[in-house]
Amino acid sequence: MNLIERLFKFYINSSLHIAVSVVSLCFITTHTFEISFAKNLKWFILFASVLGYNYIKYFGISKFYYRSLTNKLKEIQILSGLCFLGVCVSFFGLNTATKLIVLFLGAVTFFYEIPFEKVESLRKVRGLKIYIIALVWSLTTVLLGVVNAGIDIDTKVLLKLFERFIFVFVLMLPFEIRDLDLDDIRLSTIPQKIGIVKTKQLGFFGLFLIELLELFIFKQPKAVVVLTTFIMLVTAFLIFKTPVKRNIYYAAFWVEAVPVLWASLIWFFL
Repeated sequence: MNLIERLFKFYINSSLHIAVSVVSLCFITTHTFEISFAKNLKWFILFASVLGYNYIKYFGISKFYYRSLTNKLKEIQILSGLCFLGVCVSFFGLNTATKLIVLFLGAVTFFYEIPFEKVESLRKVRGLKIYIIALVWSLTTVLLGVVNAGIDIDTKVLLKLFERFIFVFVLMLPFEIRDLDLDDIRLSTIPQKIGIVKTKQLGFFGLFLIELLELFIFKQPKAVVVLTTFIMLVTAFLIFKTPVKRNIYYAAFWVEAVPVLWASLIWFFL
């Protein structure tokens, strides 16, 4: 394995890519509401995303196989440890309201993997997984930037929160399709309930709703609508082409790169 391939796999497996995706969605929100994306909040979200996702992906592995961890997993543990320190330092730079939202998101993330009372974990609650992910991403990428900037949560913010929930929900559908053969049937994921074709159609419908919101509710400038329409078409294409056979990097890289592309286009053209 050459160095570039090794670095790429580490970038994906260490959750750095998904963290960049989360930060990108936060940037899109701050641009929408014409507020600054505070540097401290930016670093906090990046560190917390890496830490949270690595906790979810690798907690069980490191718990039961600590002594026999591979070098790759140890590298991810080191990165996660550094991110934990970054989270601790940057947390204190947030305002009180933002801290309260962060604590709530942290609790949801913790119980997503850890069982409590008679429930194994939120992750294993029938049919709940995709909605929890969409909720956490929405609150993180919309509310944190808005609240940290001192903006009141009005109707526009709530509608943007709803729109972001739909977008993240749609982005998760290729992952649901990817894991169809691996997920326990008791999880009752969307592809398990309605099949792959209808799951993709549901994704197209969600993207159409976002387009309607942008056109008739938010009444965005023409340039913003054109760019958003382009991103919705790219997302629709990725959903349409989602392979039935498991592809390691299709969802984990290309689908998760959509918010990065979106933020990059806003940065360069708007």
